[in-house]
Amino acid sequence: MRRFGTGSHGCWPRGLACLALLLAAAASVPSVVPFLLAQGQDQYRAGVRAEEQRNYDEAFEQYQAALQADPSNIQYLMAFRRMRFQAGAMHVVRGEELRTQGDLAGALAEFERAAMIDPSSPIALQSIQQVRTLIEQQATGQVPADQSGLESLEEALGPPQLEPLSRDPINLRMSNNSRVVFETIGRLAGINVLFDLDFMARDVSVDLSNVTLEEALDQVSILTRSFWKPVTRNTILVLPDTTVKRREQEQQILKTFYLSNTITPQELTEVVTAIRSLLETRRIQQVNSMNAIIIRDTPDKVALAEKIIRDVDKAKPEVVVDVAVLEVRRDLTRQIGLFPTSPAGPGISTTVTPTPGTTTTGGTTTPTNQIPLSRIGRLSSGDFSITLPGAQLNALLNDANTKILQRPEVRASDNQRATLRIGDRRPIATGAFQAGVGGTLNPLVQTQFQYIDVGVNLDITPKVHTNDEVTLAVRVEISAVTNEVEIGGIVQPIIGQRIIEHNIRLREGEINVLGGIFQRQNVERVTGVPGLAQVPLLRYIFSNVNTTIAEDEVLVVLRPHAVRRPDISALNLKALDIGTEGDVRLRSPRALPQPPAGPAPENAPAPDAPPAPGAPPGPGAALRFPEPPVAKSGETFEVPVAIENAVDAVGVSLQLAYDPRAVRLLRIVKGEFFGGSEAPPVAIVERTEHEAGSTAVTLSRPPGSGSISGSGELAVLTFQALQPGPTALGVAPAGIITPSSRDVPIRGAQAVLTIQ
Repeated sequence: MRRFGTGSHGCWPRGLACLALLLAAAASVPSVVPFLLAQGQDQYRAGVRAEEQRNYDEAFEQYQAALQADPSNIQYLMAFRRMRFQAGAMHVVRGEELRTQGDLAGALAEFERAAMIDPSSPIALQSIQQVRTLIEQQATGQVPADQSGLESLEEALGPPQLEPLSRDPINLRMSNNSRVVFETIGRLAGINVLFDLDFMARDVSVDLSNVTLEEALDQVSILTRSFWKPVTRNTILVLPDTTVKRREQEQQILKTFYLSNTITPQELTEVVTAIRSLLETRRIQQVNSMNAIIIRDTPDKVALAEKIIRDVDKAKPEVVVDVAVLEVRRDLTRQIGLFPTSPAGPGISTTVTPTPGTTTTGGTTTPTNQIPLSRIGRLSSGDFSITLPGAQLNALLNDANTKILQRPEVRASDNQRATLRIGDRRPIATGAFQAGVGGTLNPLVQTQFQYIDVGVNLDITPKVHTNDEVTLAVRVEISAVTNEVEIGGIVQPIIGQRIIEHNIRLREGEINVLGGIFQRQNVERVTGVPGLAQVPLLRYIFSNVNTTIAEDEVLVVLRPHAVRRPDISALNLKALDIGTEGDVRLRSPRALPQPPAGPAPENAPAPDAPPAPGAPPGPGAALRFPEPPVAKSGETFEVPVAIENAVDAVGVSLQLAYDPRAVRLLRIVKGEFFGGSEAPPVAIVERTEHEAGSTAVTLSRPPGSGSISGSGELAVLTFQALQPGPTALGVAPAGIITPSSRDVPIRGAQAVLTIQ
């Protein structure tokens, strides 16, 4: 029996088995590798599709699943981190919108979702804490406080507003001590009057007729050389009008204005200088890091400063200028002529050579073209040969046309220069040169290089006017390298320039040809036989005429388009009454209430629109707001209030509710429901509580003017926008006043104002 040893022959069976295993493993690799690469691919593709559809929550979950399937995949990791930020930011934005709308529970859920998706988001964590604090304050009935722990802005900074018990017109005629006069006016309006210790009473005579409380106090203050200020809602203090008293006793407020369009410290300094010089405000400080202005002064001066800031802090107009640079170049070369040529070169050139002969020396005969001196006397035409010149016929035409068109667009802000460079930057050597060996220049001694823009260089500074015109300060430079010269071993370019620089004023969209530069060059060279080359007809036989024509025309066209115009409103152009130089304050008109409507006299005219027989007294009467306008912060806007299905109405009473932090009610005027300009006047009695954001309004027709039925515009409310964001405006259930002094209920209305 033969045994297999451990030698080389004994490993063959095992080698074959190993080889079989290796082949089987290699055959299985193609099926294993795709399986490994496919981990998480389906989730990743689903995440990509969700991201394209802006479904960030679904994309985040799919990317997270793909990363869990293959944690080492860098592509999955990058997509997961990117979508974690996007999804968290989306929920933060949703939470801010819900918090603005008053839905604190929904806002808290969105913020918590954002924090769960992106735990590293600090704004989500801050918002969660803020919303939880607001919810706790609402549950306990506490007054909301801002982040600094102060009260609301109106309570912390707003000066006291005078709210008398009566707004009836004051009619007073008396001659008495000034203290008595002030106290009498106070009793008529239902306010308390206090006097400064330095106030000196004097006898005055007043005759006031149909004036408001503020007008009565101002007129008496002029007679007594004093001024008054509200101390509380129903108390005023009368002081002598002196510089010391005004400095010590005038109410002052502190306010910070953040400017959004004035972006440079120089512009901010100009605004501060204007306020300081116009209002003589000393306590004003600019903060360049925050682009803000802080002012401390009287409420009226601060309000005027705010108007100045709003007038000048506007988005700068912008202009897009279409620039067309056209260059047309034509190079024409024409060469015509029958030109004689010789072996030595162009022109007539002949060569006289001796006729080859033989020379015998010592019995040896050799060829030669030399003539011995002994034969000079016997020379003939057979001893020389002449080479006649030939001729070359030239008829060549080269015509090259070049067209270059550049159409860039330049966008620039008002009074800001915009620069456009199209071309190359060519180096120019500058510095000192030193003589070298042999009188040459050494270029390596203090040689520096500057780069010059070569091509189309355009500088535009626009100024946008209010009448759809634009002034452009333009500088156009068209340059090119025309030649080169060597100086001191350095090749320097020779640059040809065409420069246009001027100011133009164009209308919106007007096309202006800035400048047409035309250059024509004719060069004619004649090469030929002297004398014969100048003969008119023979010149083309005995000469070569080379004509070169070069034409170059450059055209620059500008067309401005204003993409943002100056935003100047009627409030910016309105002239305000600000008092005197020593007493700067705002004057605001206040409507006088009219006596309530009483029973109609016997000879009263018939009603304008009597109700239909048997019609109920306005059971379906309602108020509504048409589409509320969209206003910008700082602007004034109007909100009409409409009435529907009114029956037998001589007046309407309303109760307005709004957010005083978002809007300020300026005035109320009657609408078309009470008739046009020829209709009887309508008395408007209003009582406003600014801090509470509540205004009670009564609109009534005079006695004997009849009643009105139907639908129409009841009143127009004029507001001033204070801060951006949506804000609610509502009218509580009101009542219609009928001729029998009976109030008929009327449904209220709600609206949401949008302030940008």
